[in-house]
Amino acid sequence: MRDLVPVVKDFKNHLLIGGNGSIISKKNDISIIEQIPQNEFTEIKKIIKENCINYIIDGKFNYSAHVNPKNKIYRQLDPDKLANNVSMDQIKKPIKIILIDVPEQLYTKLEKIFQKYNDCLSINYHKKDKNIDITAKDVNKFSTLKKVIGNQTYIAYGNDINDYELLKNAKKSFYVGKGLEEIDFDNIELVNNNATSVAKSLHCF
Repeated sequence: MRDLVPVVKDFKNHLLIGGNGSIISKKNDISIIEQIPQNEFTEIKKIIKENCINYIIDGKFNYSAHVNPKNKIYRQLDPDKLANNVSMDQIKKPIKIILIDVPEQLYTKLEKIFQKYNDCLSINYHKKDKNIDITAKDVNKFSTLKKVIGNQTYIAYGNDINDYELLKNAKKSFYVGKGLEEIDFDNIELVNNNATSVAKSLHCF
């Protein structure tokens, strides 16, 4: 929530879903939906250390990060300096792991290694950005939203593969920016990555 609230300050008391669906905030009360299992977390930490991989590991509020400070994800991680960057071993309830700027050869190796985690983890591969996102199995923005709204219909906006299920299951969805080639369903419309285009799309409703 520390990276989300500064962006949507006027909505901080409303329902917020963060960490790819792994955490929610309702009226400023933060709850973990599902954490990464400890055995798998221990193994991934070992892989990170052995291969000197840059990473961000999210806990309930604090985080552990080893990454270039100029990296876009890192700059958005805690803009208001609300949390602490602690050692990875101090994260007791990991909810999301991002492996960052993974070299191509190692990336291919990790894809094979992580196949054994398919039954207990959700893993999104961002090959263009050389990043890998990891959460608990079947945890995503849509699965968490559904826990809250049940079978209600909704309208969704998204901008990367982490939003896939959220966009796919929406009554109407908008993809902001480039990358629409990753999307293979019909209920979606491309929106340019600027405030005017997004505001114009809202008038459809």
